[in-house]
Amino acid sequence: MKKIALFFSVLAVAITCKAQSRTDLDAAVGRFQHFHNNRQTDSIYEMLSERSKGMMSLDKTKGVFAQIYKQLGDMKSYEFTKTVEGVTFYKTEFTHATVSLVVSLSKDNKLETFRFIPYKEDTLPKEQSNISLKTKAGEVFGTLTLPERDKKVPVVLIIAGSGPTDRNCNSEAGGLNTDAYKMVADSLRQAGIASLRYDKRGVGESAGAALSEDSTRFGDMVADAIGFVKMLNKDARFSKIIIAGHSEGSLIGMIAAEKEHVAGFISIAGAAQRADKIIEKQLRAKSGDLAAQATIILDSLDAGHLVKSIDPALAPLFRPSIQPYMISWLKYDPAKEIKKLTIPVLIIQGTTDMQVDASEAEQLKKAYPKATLKVIEGMNHPLKQAPEDRGKNAATYTNPKLPLSPGLMPSIIEFINSAK
Repeated sequence: MKKIALFFSVLAVAITCKAQSRTDLDAAVGRFQHFHNNRQTDSIYEMLSERSKGMMSLDKTKGVFAQIYKQLGDMKSYEFTKTVEGVTFYKTEFTHATVSLVVSLSKDNKLETFRFIPYKEDTLPKEQSNISLKTKAGEVFGTLTLPERDKKVPVVLIIAGSGPTDRNCNSEAGGLNTDAYKMVADSLRQAGIASLRYDKRGVGESAGAALSEDSTRFGDMVADAIGFVKMLNKDARFSKIIIAGHSEGSLIGMIAAEKEHVAGFISIAGAAQRADKIIEKQLRAKSGDLAAQATIILDSLDAGHLVKSIDPALAPLFRPSIQPYMISWLKYDPAKEIKKLTIPVLIIQGTTDMQVDASEAEQLKKAYPKATLKVIEGMNHPLKQAPEDRGKNAATYTNPKLPLSPGLMPSIIEFINSAK
């Protein structure tokens, strides 16, 4: 098998960040199977992206696949196993061996990444299991973590923050590597509480469920959270459901909590102001001129109007394809949404959070006076203990070995156990 890994790695190329449809990926693997079994290497070569062809000539490709066929024989079957950071893994059965096929597609659905590696059974710890939610766009995948139990237990739905943040609070694209949500799930398990955390659409294993950017709406993420709550409500193993939303997930969670039956809601580092106010504040700290231009654009989006003329400096933030999403996002004001709740609420905020100011938590508390407010000294945005120094604080964003801030989980566990 070492020999296989050695020459199969020749076809490894750069990973595309495109969220790929499982239908397209399955079709590509099926075509490869047909061409491989019929010794049609010329056709396999035509499946490769231009970048791949630049790394592998036709003659070299023929030589590689001649070795593959000699060593493995015909490809009998293939089975999807997982998607990780933009590449998809298939368990592939050949005549003489079972190996993993690692594949990704370019924007024009050509093979951008294509390699075989030794197959290893992908097993989860006995307390964890895979779970998925079917949507019209594709499946949204998550991890259900269960404690040892002889009776019903509470379960927490953990909703990730903004950007390409996955179920573990990591993001290769966003430079985030914290394992924070994974640590939260493990702490809950040790306290006898189950949890479900998931990759949002377009992220991690849920890459295939992504809609095009100009078709995505904030309500899609709310719908996914509601879908998981409905699933948990039907599961006889659970005594009650708590929603815990982190950062942008706080707004998603509070909307879902108002629409579905849950026992409580936890806002972790969540904003109290609408997105436009936060964007304006962040830009004002950098440039008064850009902030003034952004205010005009945001006012138009708030009124439901797309903006065609955008300063190049603001284009990444207000590009045309993202504007429909922003219009849908601006419909929701966290301070107003939290007022709609009639359940126990816990608001958690750290004092060294560089992304969400502690005043946001105070405003949420003011909007929902019955809520419990916990301000955790020294906790930053990725839920780790960090100083105010920006450099040292930022260093915690890429160190998954750091434990959670010590004040976080006791507050969460106490609230869950007390929520009726």
